[in-house]
Amino acid sequence: MKRFVKTTAIFLTVILMFTMVLTACGTKDAYDPNKTIENFHMTVQNDAAPIKGGTLMYGIVSDSPLAGIFSNMFNEDAPTAEVGNFFWESLLDMNAERVYTNEGAATFTYDIDKCTFTITIKPEYKDKLKWHDGEPVTCDDLLFAYEVICSPDYDGIRYDEMFQRIVGAEEYHAGTATTISGISVSDDKQSITFTYKPGEFPPSILSGGIWTTPEPRHYYAGMAVKDMRASDKSRSKAIGFGPFKITNVVEGESVQLVRFDDYFRGPAKLDGVNVQIVSTDLTPAAMEEGKFDIIEFPTAKYGDYKTPTNYQYLGYTSLVYSYVAFKLGKWSGDAENGSCVVDPNAKMADVNLRKAMAYSYDAETMGETLYSGLRYRATTIMDPYHSGYQDLTLKGYYYDPEKAKQILDDAGYKDVNSDGFREKPDGSPLVINFASMGGNETAETIAQMTVQDWKAVGLNIQLSTGGTIEFNLFYDLVEADDPGIDVYAGAWSVGDDPSPSGLWGTKSPLNYTRYSSPTLQATMDNINSNKAWDAKYRTEQYNLFQKQFEDEIPVFPTLWRVGLKAVNNRVKNYSVDPEAKDVWIKTELTADSPYVK
Repeated sequence: MKRFVKTTAIFLTVILMFTMVLTACGTKDAYDPNKTIENFHMTVQNDAAPIKGGTLMYGIVSDSPLAGIFSNMFNEDAPTAEVGNFFWESLLDMNAERVYTNEGAATFTYDIDKCTFTITIKPEYKDKLKWHDGEPVTCDDLLFAYEVICSPDYDGIRYDEMFQRIVGAEEYHAGTATTISGISVSDDKQSITFTYKPGEFPPSILSGGIWTTPEPRHYYAGMAVKDMRASDKSRSKAIGFGPFKITNVVEGESVQLVRFDDYFRGPAKLDGVNVQIVSTDLTPAAMEEGKFDIIEFPTAKYGDYKTPTNYQYLGYTSLVYSYVAFKLGKWSGDAENGSCVVDPNAKMADVNLRKAMAYSYDAETMGETLYSGLRYRATTIMDPYHSGYQDLTLKGYYYDPEKAKQILDDAGYKDVNSDGFREKPDGSPLVINFASMGGNETAETIAQMTVQDWKAVGLNIQLSTGGTIEFNLFYDLVEADDPGIDVYAGAWSVGDDPSPSGLWGTKSPLNYTRYSSPTLQATMDNINSNKAWDAKYRTEQYNLFQKQFEDEIPVFPTLWRVGLKAVNNRVKNYSVDPEAKDVWIKTELTADSPYVK
C-alpha cells in the first residue's frame, strides 16, 4: 500500500469513517509498537546553525546489489524504492492517517454513486510542475502510466485489482481495446477522471487505492512497452519531478543526485544526496566512522550500539513485516486471465500441516534475542502500519510445540519408520524444502533456528538449494514457482492501500503462495465494494478477512517491526514523523562532513 471532494460535508463524513475504523478494531495488546517507539524521538535533535548546501551521505542497507530499476512502473525491490523517494512524486499528498489530502500538486473529487474519481492539477502549479528535463508534468503522463501498466506487453508486477476495477482496463490488457475507456483526460491535460465498474469503488481508494504517480510520456516516446524495463530511461537515466534528480549511477552500488531547482514545492536546502549500498554487518562501523548521515540501522545490531556518540536514533512503525508462506499452486501466466491456480495435491495442501508449522515457529524468541525486542510476534496478517484495520482480539499463531505435535498426530503425520521424522498420513516420506534469504549472520541464524523449530516437532526440513539464497535470486525463484520450494520466509514492504487484495487476491501476481479460496476472495470483494463505505460494514469485513486468513493459513505473519534511522549529529530538520511535511526540502547540515565517533 496503502483529498478535494464533492462537498465539505462528504469530506467530513469520510474523515469520520476513517476515524471510526481507527478505534473499532479493539485495544492494542503487548505487541503495540508505540510502547517501543516511545523510547525514541521521531525528529532529529539538533540546534546548531546550518551550513549552506552540502551533500547528504545516505546509506541503504542491503546484502545484495541495488537492482536499480528506477521507474516506479517496474521497480520491485525496497532498496531501489528508497532511492526513488528522492525523485519520485505523487500528484496527491497524504496525511498521517494515510488518507489523501489537497496539500499536494493536485486536488481530487469523487462520486460514490457514479463510481468516478477525478484528479486535477492545481492552477498555481500548472507552469511549475516539471520533469527533471524541463518538460511539463500533466495528467496525460498519469494516463501514460496506466497505459503501460495495463498493456498486454507489460512485464512488471503492478497490474492488479487496483487497475482491473477501472472500466475498460481488462479489455485493454487483453488487447481487445486500443484505449482504457474508463479513463479520460481533459483537453488541457490538467485533469483526469477514472470510472470504476459498478460496485467496485471501495473507500480504500482514499488511502492509496489508486495509482497517482505519473510517468513521462514524452521521455519514452516511440519505445515499445516490452523494452521499457531494460531501457536506461528506467534505470541510470530515469527522471522524475521530485526534489532531486539523478546524475550518476554505479550499477548495483551507488546513486548520485543533485538538487532540482525547479521543484514545484521549492528547491531543497541540500546541494545533493549521495546514496550508497552497505551490507548489514558493516553498517554500525560505517556510522561510527562517519561514512553516512542517514541509514536504516539494522535492529539486529542495536543491542551492541544502544548509546552512539556521533549519531542518534529515530524510531517509527515499520512498513515491513516478516512472514512464512506455503506454496500452494501456480500462476497461470495467461496474459488475459492470469490468476493463482491452487494445486489440491501440493505438498503443503493440508491445512493441519500448515497450522502445526505455525505453532512450532518461535517468533518471540527470535524477536527478543536477535532484535532486542524491536521485532515482535505478529498476531494478524494486517500490519501495524495499518493499525486502524487490525483485529487485535486475534491471538495468531504463538509458539506451542506440544500443540503442534498434537495437530500432526491427529492429522496422521507419524514417524512410522523410527528415523526421527514424520511421514505423510499414507506412510510415504515427507521432506519439506524451505527457502530462506541469506546474506548476513542474522539471516543465517534465523534460517537455522527455523529449521530446528520444525525438526523439533518431527518434520524433515531441508534448505532449498542446500543453503540460504541471495535476495534477488530468492525472489526470482519464488515468483517463478520453483518446484524446489515448498515453504519460504519472506518480508513485505507494504503500501498505503490497506486492501489485502493487492497481495492475496486471486488475480494478484504478488500472491506468491498462489493460493485462493472462494471465502477469502468473497471477503476481499466486499472490502473493495461500494458497500464498504459504511464504516461498520468495512470493519466487520476486515476483521472477517483476518480470521478467515488465519484459519486457511496460506501464510502466517511472524514478526512486526520497529524501524530505526541512525542519523549523524550534523543533520538538522530531518524527521520520520508521518505528520512531518516536505522533509527532503527542509533537511539541512550543520557541518561540512559527518561527525565520527
